[in-house]
Amino acid sequence: MKRVKLLFINVIVLTLESLLIRSIGISFNVYLAAKIGAAGIGLFQLIMSIYILAITFSSSGIRLTTMRLVAEELGLGRYAGAKKSVKNCLTYSLLLSFIFAILLFTGSKFIGTVLLCDERTILSLRILSFSLPFVAASSVFGGYFTAVRKALKASSVQLLEQIVKISVTLAILVKFLPYGLEYACASIVIGALMGELVSFSILSILYITDIRRYKNEGKASYKLLSRMFRIALPVSLSAYITSTIRTVQQLLIPYGLRKSGESSEMALSTYGTIQGMVMPVIMFPSVLLDSIADLIVPELAECKACGNNVREGYIVTRILRIGMLTSICVMSILLCYSNELSLAIYKNGNTAYFIKILAPLIPIFYLDMLVDSMLKGIGQQVSAMRFNIIEAVLSVTLLYILLPRYAIGGYIFTIFITRALNFWLSINRLIKNIDIKISILEIFKSLFCAACALQLTKLFYYMFGFTSLTIHILIIVVIYTLLLRFFSCVTHEDLIWAKKLFK
Repeated sequence: MKRVKLLFINVIVLTLESLLIRSIGISFNVYLAAKIGAAGIGLFQLIMSIYILAITFSSSGIRLTTMRLVAEELGLGRYAGAKKSVKNCLTYSLLLSFIFAILLFTGSKFIGTVLLCDERTILSLRILSFSLPFVAASSVFGGYFTAVRKALKASSVQLLEQIVKISVTLAILVKFLPYGLEYACASIVIGALMGELVSFSILSILYITDIRRYKNEGKASYKLLSRMFRIALPVSLSAYITSTIRTVQQLLIPYGLRKSGESSEMALSTYGTIQGMVMPVIMFPSVLLDSIADLIVPELAECKACGNNVREGYIVTRILRIGMLTSICVMSILLCYSNELSLAIYKNGNTAYFIKILAPLIPIFYLDMLVDSMLKGIGQQVSAMRFNIIEAVLSVTLLYILLPRYAIGGYIFTIFITRALNFWLSINRLIKNIDIKISILEIFKSLFCAACALQLTKLFYYMFGFTSLTIHILIIVVIYTLLLRFFSCVTHEDLIWAKKLFK
């Protein structure tokens, strides 16, 4: 119980920090949308699609690899092996990141003019190339702190990074905005570069300080290097393929919208609305599950290394139940209050339609994130790789066929089909490896509870006339929780478990 309580405390603290970070991020997006418009957001998202691909090639799989190796070595008492694992991973990530930083800088003109079809992206891509080594090294340190159950340190640095990024951007955006969207986007990426530099510097100091507590005890495994490649290469290969295809997918969206008859600026505006404004709102409530997904990998890796199958099944079942109940509640709120949320966040109703359309996918988005981490924690990263590749290839194929004919409707259809397929394949793989005890009846009961919570909240509105959106959402959550207990979706055993955690 002590280990579970430690995990629970880390989840709560990380969730609160993530909530703060995302709140700052959403507020920053609102500010940017007001300053540079939906078309500017669309241009920035094009730049970020290439940058994320570059990060993937520079450091993909290294955070998970560090996390797995350190957790396994510490679980077996090989402290020297844990330290050597970090050193190997750091060397590997820095070598890759320097190579791809040079490629991004030298190839930015080709990427901007030929691939993105917009020369305004070239300057930003060149600036971002300098941040790749810092991102790669920070990924290694983040994996280490998660493995040693000190993810709070890495999370706190992320908060500082966000503050630095926004502060620098705000300081220079006003000066460069009059020169057009090219320099406005450059201002944003300069802020991102400075944030990454600060994050790397602080994480380096924290790591050097923390690693001293581990003496060179326990013989380091002679297979550390091969184990590193055995974990990193499948994950990297998966990420390389899926990220490349998903980047193509992201570039196909404005291209396909233009082919359907929309102007270039309108295509960028629609793309920016969905990727830069709607998706952050949909994924914002997943902060609790993000923290769990991050921390569950070393826990499951250690269970696997020690052969503790019972604890492994217990953890997975509880986390999947939490994910299911949380995502159904969020889905219900966004379906019912999409207009109000759009007005409250962006001061207009432009995003409401897309929030409502994509809300039914929230349980799949949230649970797939958890299942993907669980598969990696139990050593099934190759399967996760295969499913991600299948999803990405199908997505690009459907977008290429459907977007020119059906415009944004083809994009929405593609998201539904591909994400549902990926989740179905992933959850089936997890079930084959771990005994999961969640019934279909539980899912229907939780959906019924959410529907009842919405209707009862509306009834309270007509009776008492309160208009605050925050009060509406709080009442829904309270009623939903009470109904879950009434219909035994939350059992007496769950309450006893929770009581012990808070004790």
